[in-house]
Amino acid sequence: LQMLRLGKGVAQHALIAGKTGSGKSTLLHVLVTNLALWYSPDEVEFYLVDFKKGVEFKAYATHSLPHARAVAVDADGEFGLSVLQRIDAELTRRGDLFRKAGVQDLASYRDATAKVMPRTLLIIDEFQEFFSEDDKLAQDAGVLLDRLVRQGRAFGVHVLLGSQTIGGTSGLARSTIGQMAVRIALQTSEADSQLILGDNNSAARLLTRPGEAIYNDQGGLVEGNSPFQIAWLPDPQRDQFLDQVTQLASSSPAPDNSQ
Repeated sequence: LQMLRLGKGVAQHALIAGKTGSGKSTLLHVLVTNLALWYSPDEVEFYLVDFKKGVEFKAYATHSLPHARAVAVDADGEFGLSVLQRIDAELTRRGDLFRKAGVQDLASYRDATAKVMPRTLLIIDEFQEFFSEDDKLAQDAGVLLDRLVRQGRAFGVHVLLGSQTIGGTSGLARSTIGQMAVRIALQTSEADSQLILGDNNSAARLLTRPGEAIYNDQGGLVEGNSPFQIAWLPDPQRDQFLDQVTQLASSSPAPDNSQ
């Protein structure tokens, strides 16, 4: 089994790249569904933004996934920016709470106060759409993404960015990408393989079948490559799991979230 672990050491944020048909959407569904099955809404919350002209994340709104704080389907830049601003405000709120509690990270806050504070996972598919125009929106999005990536670690905020290609004018600063230690490469071009993994790491260009991927949590170093096959999750089975999660959450007592 290939595990995806966020929140330990430098493994705080993830970058995923794979061309059309490589299995990237399936990977995102597997991640979201598994997290929802393993963790309650008071342990993890999702902000799901899909810039692709489709309905990848619609199922999570349709099934009222209790973990989902925002589900943006076929989003535009303005709405995507508003999600970044909302999470940025949450960073500020958590910072104030941590100072009052005399702690520096999420685990210490939970221990010191016995209060609920979920980890936050922001997933943006086709994130490069933020930077399709060289305008103020693109600049603001770049600044906010950089702040979330750099400061999110202590506050339990994790960013997962997906794209069909990292090449060209993706707009995201290389210094921001450098802070994202977890890389998952599906079928890509040699150029994209080197961009997402490393200058001397073109292993992803050798992948041949849908769902075949390379997991790397060492910032793309060749020695960190771990080949794996994404699990197949048919839509009916995913929907069944989501219904179970929703039912379970509705029958559970509400957590003490008072501040």
